[in-house]
Amino acid sequence: MRNRQTIVRRGPFAGLAALLVLVLLAVAPRPASALEIEFSARPVKRDILALYDGRRERNPHLTRIHKFAEMPLNHLGYRLVYHDVNREVPPLSTLGRYRGILTWFLEPLQNPDALLDWLEPALARGLRYAVLGEPAPAASDFSLPKVNRLLARLGLEQPGDFVDLTWRVKVVAQNPGMIGFERPLDKALPGFPLMVARGGGAEPHLVLEAPSRNGPRRSIAVATSPGGGFVASGYAIYYEPNTDRVRWTLNPFAFFARAFGAERRPVPDVTTLDGRRIYFSHIDGDGWNNVSEIEEHRELGRLSAEVVEREVIVPFPDLPVSVGLIGGDVDASFGGRPASAAVARRLFALPQVEVASHSYTHPFDWQFFERYDRAEELRRIEQAHSPTASLRERLTRGVLALAGRPAPVDLADKYIAGSDDLPRTYLRAPFDLEHETKGALAAARALAPEGKTAKLFQWSGDTTPFPAAIKELRRIGARNINGGDSRLDPEYPSVTYVPPISRPAGAERQIYSGNSNENTYTNDWTGPYFGFFMLEKTLDNTDLPRRLKPFNLYYHMYSGERAAALAAVRHMLQRARNDRVIPVKASDYAAIADDFFAAEIVQVDHRSWVIDNRGALSTVRFDDASRLALDVSRSDGVLGATYHGEALYVALDPAVPRAIVTLQDRASEQAQRQHSEAPASLVESRWQLSGLVRQGCGFAVDAQGYGPGDMTWRSVPGRAFDVSLSRGDMALAHETARADESGLVRIQLAQSAIEPLQIRFACRD
Repeated sequence: MRNRQTIVRRGPFAGLAALLVLVLLAVAPRPASALEIEFSARPVKRDILALYDGRRERNPHLTRIHKFAEMPLNHLGYRLVYHDVNREVPPLSTLGRYRGILTWFLEPLQNPDALLDWLEPALARGLRYAVLGEPAPAASDFSLPKVNRLLARLGLEQPGDFVDLTWRVKVVAQNPGMIGFERPLDKALPGFPLMVARGGGAEPHLVLEAPSRNGPRRSIAVATSPGGGFVASGYAIYYEPNTDRVRWTLNPFAFFARAFGAERRPVPDVTTLDGRRIYFSHIDGDGWNNVSEIEEHRELGRLSAEVVEREVIVPFPDLPVSVGLIGGDVDASFGGRPASAAVARRLFALPQVEVASHSYTHPFDWQFFERYDRAEELRRIEQAHSPTASLRERLTRGVLALAGRPAPVDLADKYIAGSDDLPRTYLRAPFDLEHETKGALAAARALAPEGKTAKLFQWSGDTTPFPAAIKELRRIGARNINGGDSRLDPEYPSVTYVPPISRPAGAERQIYSGNSNENTYTNDWTGPYFGFFMLEKTLDNTDLPRRLKPFNLYYHMYSGERAAALAAVRHMLQRARNDRVIPVKASDYAAIADDFFAAEIVQVDHRSWVIDNRGALSTVRFDDASRLALDVSRSDGVLGATYHGEALYVALDPAVPRAIVTLQDRASEQAQRQHSEAPASLVESRWQLSGLVRQGCGFAVDAQGYGPGDMTWRSVPGRAFDVSLSRGDMALAHETARADESGLVRIQLAQSAIEPLQIRFACRD
């Protein structure tokens, strides 16, 4: 079954007053008076107000903005707040938190003039304005002055004419960095409104020329300006009807970066930790009790879950995996067998396995349970099974139904388990949200060794939970994940198929998986069963030229049914073992993704920022930063930094809640490394590190992780270290390391760090 966590809105700059106290620390040793003259501290606004028409796009997650625009905006560090224009508009006094407003209207609005009347004073507060499509479709000609007052903020004006016949239209100017991102402009250009520059503020990226009786007329189809940006309808994305695929014509990363301001700032990043790409894996319990069809296992009657245990979990103790148990699969009253629970006990006892839940009764259609009706569920059960019922049963039910009497047979007892055309798998008992969430986690935890907890819930079925379900998990302190189905490969050749970090659901947030699972690669588990090998293409394409997603190996227990599917999973595990990744639990990633939305950033100097309220999020990224470097001596709560592509990834210390990040020129940093006083800093690590304490030219740090402790530090060229490992008062190992001529100290520690340990680098000279 294809599987499709929590919006806690805090004050956007709740800790601002406390942060500003750190200004002096951020720029030490510069005198405070110099800072006060040179720079005024200011919050980095990350919120974008996304307006949509709820009559046309029923929910935020169904909008064009969510499907296509939110991922690039998340990648740039922005958080979207959705608002239906058919509801009461936000009070102007609440707009101070926002960086800008985004619209993508194509269909006529119900009340376009009301929107225009609100937008004008809203934008007068200094918000940027990004328009994809029309500002207010179906606005009357009398509203054109209102439209032009809005467009004037973008340096544009719409005379009121529209070019619908484009066969003689020519492209006279085109910015290749903005247009032709995933496909070139179509030869048959879409119609467009005439748009001209006014006031000199607009930077055109696509200019078209159309003939007219009075001579050629030029029109701007794509532009950005200090006030925002504009893209005419049909010039952002292109739908290919023959392949049923969408691609960007516009470069959304470049457009949104310019439209909402491309000044240097740290971007909270959910793909990278301690300088390495995050790896996590999770398994949904679907198919747990299926007997494997792989010959050597079928002959012994092994369950798919047991095959997965033997073939791809036990052999990889260096790669953590979160196993989502379906409570009903091991519930004897639902038909669960002792062998099913025995597999769960063995799996949950493994050190690399995180205990998780994939629900209790496995809902397929989560929306059905938002307004749950047991009678309707029973009706669906009867409808689904009546063709297989005996003639006598059907006649008896029919007569009783005409008499208005209930059937004598409890259908839910008769049909304990249903199929995916019913609302859920296990139907015997009425749906209960607390039992489906808290109860499911408790059922998984009951099969785990003492001390192991279950704090991750993996959505089942269509993976579109209603807000109360997400809220219930937040109430009990559990993380949640699934949905999104991220792919970027020859079959889905566009970043439009790479989802954002999360799905909004009312006031809650569901965290999407990092990658799609094997179900989408095998045509809903009908074959080819080797299709999951194609995950490699998505992994490559979402790492460069931009790291858009972590490495997420996500599959189901039914992969243990087929040899080809199991081989694909094993291949991906070997890749993870060989790649430069940092393996973490799936709940760790869910926490990082959640805290992307909580983090607050204040710029306190030209090249210094305070990162606060960040929870589990421990990386910020600077784009186009190949000439910049981390200034370790003027930063605080920072482990180090590394480069990937053109970006600089800064690793924050989880033990320091409020970090200060300061940049400098890369040439200056390299020069400093030639001097003995340069402090050591992290480049990358396979283990998670925290609590860094620099001790003269040496340092100590706490570590926890899976597999070998492969890590690289940056120090002074030639410096030698005595490296010791301990756990509490127990010494574990001792070895030596030396920085090479570029100052890099590479070391691989063989001890197990699943239980945290301490590492100390002491200078030998």
